[in-house]
Amino acid sequence: ALFAIIAAVAVIYVPDKLFYELAYPLYGICLLSLVAVLVWGTGTPARWLSIGLVRLQPSEFAKIATIMAIARFLGDQSSERVSGPRAVVLAVLLAVLPMGLVAKQPDLGTAVSFGAALVPMLYWAGMRPLHIFFLTAPLLSVVFSFEPLWQNQAPIVFALFIIVSSVIIQLLLARLSVTLTMLGVNLSAGLVTTYLWANFLRGYQKARILTFLDPESDPLGWGWNIIQSKIAIGSGGPTGKGFLQGTQTKYGVLPAAHTDFIFSVIGEELGFAGTVFVLSLFLFMIWRCLYIGTIANNRFASLLAVGLASMLAFHVFVNVGMTIGVMPVTGLPLPFLSYGGSSLLTNCLAIGLLLHIFAHRHEY
Repeated sequence: ALFAIIAAVAVIYVPDKLFYELAYPLYGICLLSLVAVLVWGTGTPARWLSIGLVRLQPSEFAKIATIMAIARFLGDQSSERVSGPRAVVLAVLLAVLPMGLVAKQPDLGTAVSFGAALVPMLYWAGMRPLHIFFLTAPLLSVVFSFEPLWQNQAPIVFALFIIVSSVIIQLLLARLSVTLTMLGVNLSAGLVTTYLWANFLRGYQKARILTFLDPESDPLGWGWNIIQSKIAIGSGGPTGKGFLQGTQTKYGVLPAAHTDFIFSVIGEELGFAGTVFVLSLFLFMIWRCLYIGTIANNRFASLLAVGLASMLAFHVFVNVGMTIGVMPVTGLPLPFLSYGGSSLLTNCLAIGLLLHIFAHRHEY
């Protein structure tokens, strides 16, 4: 923790524009480190690199490096060019490369976080909302074609989405070529989703998703974590059971209480009041991050701030949602609270970068 704080403070005093110059080199180094994890990674699953006595999780640092690279690329584009196909494809490619390597580890939760930072950055860079819909429509196709979510109604739901989205696009643009292209992309996304579910996802990944949809279907197996997490939060009541007095934690009933389910511990020991206080602190932090993005005089710095804010917000949203059963269990840590050296260092570096942007806002 002390090293992470020192690193964050050191980042504040880095010379101006050095991060802009280092964005692509750092991105390349992180890609190489992610490849190295696939070859020499340690742990089960293999997500860490051991360098002497130090164990690092490169995927954590890759998030910041990727955000820096995307911020530099989009910052070099004009607002008009951002919506062009070349800029969008290259920006998506910058996110997809580390996303694919991280998903291969496998770590789907962290992999998705790359995309979660990309979309707000594209919007902030000047991409039109309709074009953002084009970009995210395949993701909606994934949701609407996902058979476990809709059971036997999946084909009907997916067909309705395809029809409605195609009609909306045609009415807004009146360009049949664009409508047919999006129709093909959305159909492909739906078919690929069905194929990946049947042939690509591993058993434990399927179990996590199915348990998220129905925890009671496996209460003593994959559903145990979610059920015990909800019990812990609910049993905390208005003010909690007291610091270190949570029975779910004390007796080891709640697994991963110090990592994935740390928010459940807060809910049990500090109650509703404690969870509201913690969430308020996160909300204030994210608001300040976005505020820094609005006052930065440089497009790169502004986009970097928005990307880092999106990364932190996504982690908070997914982790808290996971503990209350509205998001699948992904293993994403709660910033600054979940145990993990690489995660803490990454979050402190993110805050250090934001403070750097604020301190040098008139010098960029």
